[in-house]
Amino acid sequence: MENFANYKCTDENWEQHIFTTPYQHGSEVPVAKQRCQANARERDRTQNSVNTAFNTLRLLIPTEPPDRKLSKIEILRLAGSYITHLDNQLYTGENRA
Repeated sequence: MENFANYKCTDENWEQHIFTTPYQHGSEVPVAKQRCQANARERDRTQNSVNTAFNTLRLLIPTEPPDRKLSKIEILRLAGSYITHLDNQLYTGENRA
């Protein structure tokens, strides 16, 4: 059996692969192409939702300057530090920013 992990979505010769599955009224779609397309859709969906979450989190973290571009790891580290800072303020009862 062939290893589907080596297939690329850009491969134009899908017809030569023998592993197919029934699809819409008797036509067949190669399993590798179907899997590749599903993986691409999932990758896009995940990437969009992850990037949206990072952008939302980035807006909640105070930075100087306010429009500074942060990497994902910087966002996570600053968010953790900010949460710790807010927790300490609640614990000590301080109201300074």
